[in-house]
Amino acid sequence: MKHRKVLAVTAALAGIALAVTGCSGGSGGSNGSSDDSGKKTLPTSAQINPKPVSDLEDGGTLRLPISQWVSQWNYNEVDGPLVDASTIEQATMPYIYTIDDKGAPTLDTDYVSKAEVTSNDPLTISYTINDKAKWNDGSEITWRDFENEWKTTNGTDKAYLIAGSTGYEDISSVTKGATDKDVVVKFATPFSDWKSLFSPLYPASQTSTPDQFNNGYKGKVPVSSGPYKITDLNETAGTVTMKPDENWWGDKPKLDQVIFRSLDGNADVDAYLNKEIDSVLTTTSERFDRVKNAKNTKILASTSAQYTHVDFSTNGLLKDKQLRLAIQHAVNRDALAQVIGGTLPYKLGTLDNHLFLSTDKGYKSNTKPNGDFDVEKAKKLLDDDGWKTDGTYRSKGGKQLAIAITIPSGAPTSQQLAQVMQQQLKEIGVKLTLKTVATDDFFEQYVTPGNYDMTIFVWAGTGFHSSSATIYTSGATGQNYGRVSSDAIDKLTKQALSEPDSDKANVIWNKIDKQVWAIGHSMPITAKPALVAQNPKLANYGAFAGAQNIDWTKVGFTK
Repeated sequence: MKHRKVLAVTAALAGIALAVTGCSGGSGGSNGSSDDSGKKTLPTSAQINPKPVSDLEDGGTLRLPISQWVSQWNYNEVDGPLVDASTIEQATMPYIYTIDDKGAPTLDTDYVSKAEVTSNDPLTISYTINDKAKWNDGSEITWRDFENEWKTTNGTDKAYLIAGSTGYEDISSVTKGATDKDVVVKFATPFSDWKSLFSPLYPASQTSTPDQFNNGYKGKVPVSSGPYKITDLNETAGTVTMKPDENWWGDKPKLDQVIFRSLDGNADVDAYLNKEIDSVLTTTSERFDRVKNAKNTKILASTSAQYTHVDFSTNGLLKDKQLRLAIQHAVNRDALAQVIGGTLPYKLGTLDNHLFLSTDKGYKSNTKPNGDFDVEKAKKLLDDDGWKTDGTYRSKGGKQLAIAITIPSGAPTSQQLAQVMQQQLKEIGVKLTLKTVATDDFFEQYVTPGNYDMTIFVWAGTGFHSSSATIYTSGATGQNYGRVSSDAIDKLTKQALSEPDSDKANVIWNKIDKQVWAIGHSMPITAKPALVAQNPKLANYGAFAGAQNIDWTKVGFTK
């Protein structure tokens, strides 16, 4: 499973795939209590203007922003796991398990009527596919689609450019049960997050060969299955249109169509204020201040499963662990959190763990001794590493200690964070330059291939710990784009993924986090609040809690 990545800017913030234990609640939620500074604590439950479907209009067009153009619609392909893509795929592709408003995985019986553990030795899961479940080309969803998903994503054939093999690599076989609608999945190694697998599911007819897998959903969606289907991809206009799929057998969606429009920078706020879109995420002071008093607007808030972070790559000077650790000590992450929080009415603190949000049951601060803010310790690490002071900046062997931070254009928050770090690192003799690249090229040409020294983006959660595994483990594929890893992390991750007891697993995940800090993998800054301004008539949509999935059949406008 994969994390979802997004720009650390505007409508699509980057976030992690944390297991949401305590950061999700019901669909109501309070506005939160205030502290001495007058800032509120974020609600831990969703605020989505919940309404019964009977209160919704039949029809209507919902207009929503996305932060960049989506070029890859196969979520399992290395360029596929984007937050924007996932939002749309929740309406157009099968998710066997979804994350509910309490942060728990829930079986979607529109696709699979039953899923159960039928053996613990070896771990065996039996799925019964809904008799009505079909792809929208008319073909049945069968055990072959499950088998194909396993074969293409288990990492054995490097021709498949996968985003990650976690979970799939532990499966020994996927076979037919009593009928084509019965699936038997056996594991060679126990996998505690088995409910995270096969979501989204893709048709074997379209993804079985490497060329199909890598390119079959590139720029197009040939076959889907959901309440909606994508009817138009207009890259020139930057719009993705989805309409109800007449082949859908479940609850019928209320809207006539949903149009997603690619808007970078603060263009989505402009569009919202001009009544060109119906909802916008406003998680920075500047953006929130522009919409908080807008007419005909409802402000919704919740705790998200997303965090902004600084990522390191080993392609250049930062292959030196001591240098990465020095930077960790030199960067004042609290100052960066305040840049992100600014004048927002909600309090933002630093996130001190790579694998848990602060609201999660297993959360612990593991920054000491390798990630705490300590300028003198940073200077000593550089001294011991042979980087000598030479004027303003250090040098070694005649080479200046200069690194670059790559950020997308039209990302004012990323630019502000980079500029603050530029001054912080100057204090220890490190020259940090800003490298601004085209937004649509940011992930494909820079982040995914590890073509950077440092960068900033946000991980978006899926609700399963396993989705974060490939961010920290070694391997030529997966989401560890900077290729910063260790044998200790690999071994501990295997232990955590095979531990069925969540409390025991949490202990192991915290051991992993300590190792992640120890090797200078990346720096989490702060969890992102979900602050949404939207049309008051829009219902069952807004500030979702944690990694909660959208029930697209219930989204619509009130009568």
